Amino acid sequence: MPRTSLKHAAPLGLALLGVVVTAFSACSGSSGGDSGGGTVDAAQDRVHVAPPEFDSGEDNIDAGPLCVNGVSVDGAYPKRPTAVELGATAPNFSWDGLDENGKALPIKLADYFEPCAAKSRLLVVRVSAAWCGTCRYGLLHTADSKQASFGKRLRFLDLLVADEDGNPAAASDLAAHRARIDSPDRVAADPNVSFVFMPPPTLLLPLYVLIDTRTMGIRNILSDPDPAELAYRLGGELALLDGQAQPAYPSQTLVDGQWSANQWALISEIKTPGAPPADPTNEKADDVAAAAFGKALFSDQTLSPSNMVSCATCHQFAKGTADGLAQSQGVGHVDRNAPAIALASFARWQFWDGRADSQWAQATGPFEAAKEFGSTRLFVAHQIYANYKPQYEAVWTKYPLPDLTDMLRFPSSGMPGVPAYDAMATADKDAITRILVNVGKSIAAYERTFRVQPTKLDTYATGDFAALSGDEKKGLGTALKVGCFQCHWGPRLTDDAFHNTRFPTGKQDGTADPGRTAVVTNVLSGQLISSSVYSDAPAAHSGITHLVAGGPLVGAFRTPTLRGITESAPYGHGGNLTAFADVVKLYGNAGLMPGDPRATGTSEPCLPKFDTTVQPTLFPFLQLMTANATAP
Repeated sequence: MPRTSLKHAAPLGLALLGVVVTAFSACSGSSGGDSGGGTVDAAQDRVHVAPPEFDSGEDNIDAGPLCVNGVSVDGAYPKRPTAVELGATAPNFSWDGLDENGKALPIKLADYFEPCAAKSRLLVVRVSAAWCGTCRYGLLHTADSKQASFGKRLRFLDLLVADEDGNPAAASDLAAHRARIDSPDRVAADPNVSFVFMPPPTLLLPLYVLIDTRTMGIRNILSDPDPAELAYRLGGELALLDGQAQPAYPSQTLVDGQWSANQWALISEIKTPGAPPADPTNEKADDVAAAAFGKALFSDQTLSPSNMVSCATCHQFAKGTADGLAQSQGVGHVDRNAPAIALASFARWQFWDGRADSQWAQATGPFEAAKEFGSTRLFVAHQIYANYKPQYEAVWTKYPLPDLTDMLRFPSSGMPGVPAYDAMATADKDAITRILVNVGKSIAAYERTFRVQPTKLDTYATGDFAALSGDEKKGLGTALKVGCFQCHWGPRLTDDAFHNTRFPTGKQDGTADPGRTAVVTNVLSGQLISSSVYSDAPAAHSGITHLVAGGPLVGAFRTPTLRGITESAPYGHGGNLTAFADVVKLYGNAGLMPGDPRATGTSEPCLPKFDTTVQPTLFPFLQLMTANATAP
């Protein structure tokens, strides 16, 4: 039968190795077990699953016959197994959800049980995450399955396991997830991840769990199937349940002779980023004069008392807008690698841990960081007054500078927590903070002018199939096959979410870096956030409302863009990985081993995992990831 060159033969692997479903984390879980009676027809690459037995005896949790005189017994459900596995009965999970009309209601698997039906239907439980790039195609093409010849015998249940930032899904996320589906049925939040799988073999999102509604037996498990594979499995399962011959494998046209429709959809979204999206929280975001002022500030070392540090110290165009050091060097040795910022204007969150929710707030942070600028907002304000008063007031006409020569009102240095600052009048503290904010907004306006140059991959994505060599296409294929595009997708090749990859710490004391979970409380209560009085559109930013104090993302860091990685080594939040080979090897091992003190938390099981025979094929693809960042 026709196959794509990058087909995931997930069901075959499951039947051969045996997979048990257990609760784990935001992607998948792990254990081993019997395959539940599944057998393999190798010639057809098919999984045949024996239906679970009904237990109508006294041991049944829902005792008594499940279908009496053609009528289903209320509350009846097959006996629950101790673990969920291929061929066994799915436990009667329950979730908060939305019905077919978007109305809130509790959802449980028993809602789909129909033991008296004349013919089986398939419940298609689709597991996905809002951050997942490979999940989007299936959601947008649900109607294709419903319009197939067997479409009326399908019932879809979409389980959302995580929001766009990587937090466990909540009921409040469901309306947005439902809007991602072109023909939605029921959707539910599954923060505990009821249907999850872990190697062997590796299963990637989205997962499709196919359940016979007459028995609630798990018939098949598909991992990121292409459209032809999905259609074949859906139709094939129904044919087997009806005792009919399996359908022929659907024909499909492969783009450039190798890419299925869902793969090409991901590739074709890789376009050179142009102007960043609007930032309503910064009224001068795209003001030419503000950008020119910000450019001067970006390279000004006098904003640090040491006269040795500027923004440009850690963000150099010659080094991909990073600094080429493992951990950056300001007035002290910091604990993290400087991220490349050529495309920072597009990001929902700033810094590795997302402790700033706007680019202008990010720009203010290093000034008062003890190991970076080692400065204070009062010191910065005095430097602006002494060196930039005309330029500042020409841009920020609404905020003329106060008379900073009055050193009794405005001490030479200080910030919140420093007695000299805290003793100031409230109005004077606000005026100084406003200067710091406007400096940050000016620098952000300059950074918004940064641009990256097109790559060979961008050209290929437009349909110029000669743009890539055979090895480069092979590397792209490997990236698609092993799951890199779950997180690295879209024009910038990032999901902007937070994930725990168990990369080694860069902290000077060698202890693990807690990442996102350590900063969420401060983000919620921060003074310079997009919902504060210093924002020019405080209602425009909704991300803060979704945060949970403390945060669940222990050891998680924001997914970096792949653009510019050829120029911005070393890699990782700790900067310990000096070459592509180091990064690929660590991913292949699912990060540092559990118990290694250089990382904390649990590595996400949906991370790409590949052995040393596969890793070298990725390198030609990674070499395509240039940026050649420029600015006016």
